[in-house]
Formats: sequence, C-alpha cells, structure tokens
Amino acid sequence: MIQSEWMIKAMQSKYRPYFNLTDDNDSGSQSSVTSNDNTGLRVVLEYPGMDESERFLLMRPVRKGGAGDSEVEDKDEYNPITDLMRTVYFIYDDYLQPEQQMLLGDDAQGIMRNLTKYRNRRHGAGFIQAVDDFNRVIRQLKDQGVMEKSAKTMRHPSYELACHILYQVYSRTVAHQADALNNYKAFSNNVYGEINPILVKDIIARTKLNSRSVFMDMGCGIGNIVLQVAAQTGCEAHGIEIMETPCKYAKRQLKEYAGRMRAWRLATGRIHFRQGDFLDLGACGMYDTLKRADVVVVNNYAFDWETNHALAQLFLDLKEGSQVVSLKSFVPKNHKINQRTFHMPESILRVQEYEYFSDGVSWTNNGGTYYIATVDRKRLQPFYNKYQQ
Repeated sequence: MIQSEWMIKAMQSKYRPYFNLTDDNDSGSQSSVTSNDNTGLRVVLEYPGMDESERFLLMRPVRKGGAGDSEVEDKDEYNPITDLMRTVYFIYDDYLQPEQQMLLGDDAQGIMRNLTKYRNRRHGAGFIQAVDDFNRVIRQLKDQGVMEKSAKTMRHPSYELACHILYQVYSRTVAHQADALNNYKAFSNNVYGEINPILVKDIIARTKLNSRSVFMDMGCGIGNIVLQVAAQTGCEAHGIEIMETPCKYAKRQLKEYAGRMRAWRLATGRIHFRQGDFLDLGACGMYDTLKRADVVVVNNYAFDWETNHALAQLFLDLKEGSQVVSLKSFVPKNHKINQRTFHMPESILRVQEYEYFSDGVSWTNNGGTYYIATVDRKRLQPFYNKYQQ
C-alpha cells in the first residue's frame, strides 16, 4: 500500500506544513515526528485491517496566486489531512455501532470533536494526541473482533466508501501522471474519457450486477469502472484496453486497490486487465470471457460507425439475457425487425434508453443519455420458423 507520506515527499515542493510547529513539538506523542520546517508533523492512522495503518505528513498543497504572488492553498492537489479526516469518518460511520461510537464521541464532544477542533485551530500537539486517542480505540476494537465482524456484515463497501477507497487508489497511482492520458488524437476511437462513479453506480443498479456476475469493460482506460464494479458487488470483473499507457495505469491501480481493500478488510472481487484490441478478443484470450459476460460496458461515445458495427457483430456471441451498456445505441432508432432485418446483429438487442445528469461523464458537465441493450433472441424465433418453412 503506497503511503500518503511517500506521495508528499515525492512532491514536497508543492506542500507546506499545515500546523504551527513552534509551540506544539513537546506533545510527547508517539505519532509525532518533527524533522524541520519543510517536513512538518507525521501521524500514523489505524485502518480496520488487523495490521494495517498508514503514515500521513500533516501538510497542505499550495500554489502561487495570492497578493504579491504569495502562496495559497491548492484545492486541486491531493490534501493528506482531508484524506485522513475522511478516512476517520468512514471508519466511524461504516464500521462502528452506536455503542462503539460512544468510545470516540461525536462532533460535539470526545475524540471526534478534538480531531476537528485541533485541525481547525491548527494546533499540532492537540491534533496528534487526538489521532493517537483514535488509534488506541480502534486497536482495542480490532482486538475484540469488532472490525472483522463489521466488514463481514458489510460484505461490500457503500458507494460513498467505494468512491473514497478508489480516490485513495487513484491519487497514489495515477493523479500525478494524469497528463499522459491526454496524448491522444481528438475524436478518434482512442480518445480518452471516463464514465464517472455516479453513473457507474446507476449502471450497477439498473443491470442488477451482483457477486455472481461476470462484468466486462471493453476499452477500460485506466480501469476505474472495473474497480468500482468489483468493489461494490464483489463480481468477476474484466477490462481490456488497446492503449499501452492507460492499461499500464489500470494494472498499477489494481495493485494498489488490492492493498487498500485489505486495509479496509473488504473483498476485492476477481479482477483482470488485458492490453489488446477488443475487436480481436481471440488474440487477447478474452473471447471466452465475452461469451460468459452478464454485463458489458462500452464507452463508445467517440467511436466511428465501423467500430460500432464491428462491436455489434461481436455481440452475436453474447449469451441470452446479457446486457450491453453504451453511450451510443447499437440499434438505430428506426430499426424494425422483419424478414429482411431479423438476421442482423442489432435485431437480437432490446434497447432501453436512460438519462444521466451532470457529472455523469468526464468530458462534459452536461447530462445526456445512455443505453442498456439486452440480448433477446426469443422474439426472433417466429422469423426463423418462417424462414425454415
């Protein structure tokens, strides 16, 4: 698991100490390490996993932009203190019952109050002590089996927790090199764009993905959809991506994802990424996976007609009841099944159109539509019967 501390050290020129170090260094806390004004304070945070923890440098991201070219907080960069606080609250809300939460207090009193109070006051000694107190309670609860029981009851993370874990994964593996993902020809089949988590959540619900499902993302990019689907459902999830750079990042994310899910005591699902052309699944060793797939996602928003047509031909090999999720429909609106068209690949797909709202995709803030096409060959049987007569 890539430590938050390592990330900040690698980008230290962009960060400054958050807490006032002059009066708070005598706290005596085991978590505090003060090297100099450039490294600031360090804390270790306990995770739900039995022997899992993470080191955080208590620093803030800055950029030039204030009066007289002074430094201001950079809200677009990774913020380790925000990450730490969000992690604390997810442990508190998702893993603890009310009687266990009482050991930590709440926003009005106790350890949870101290975390917020000393962070807001930039009181380093107080904040470090509050983290130590939080860790002490969490270690006790881990020893008592509380975290293990909570994780088993949860089975899969909530959407909100899944998003937090995947943000932790992305920030440690991709974010600092994300510019490399934009080096593709505009409006080509290889243009990079992501379906955002809020829309993936909707897709999971509408397709009824579950732990017994087989999921496939054709053109998976850096693998965000595959990881989210696996995290939220525990299903078998596959991604194929033709471009080397995004596929490399997908595999890098998968490694970090496995470590993060272990730290949160959650099942990863069975996940596989392959680099290759989804129009040549046989060469990639994924043809058999396609035939087993329950749900296939294709972000075909920028695909040309030839690519969409070739994909439709592949869908002839899908099993009955499989669902294809896409940003453009594979079935023309004026398509009608008759004696002349029943043999076309589009005719096996029964399409439903759905609306998504702002922030559903990465390339625009506007809403739009997406499509779920279900393989339904039964309605073609009368045409086959007539053809055979």
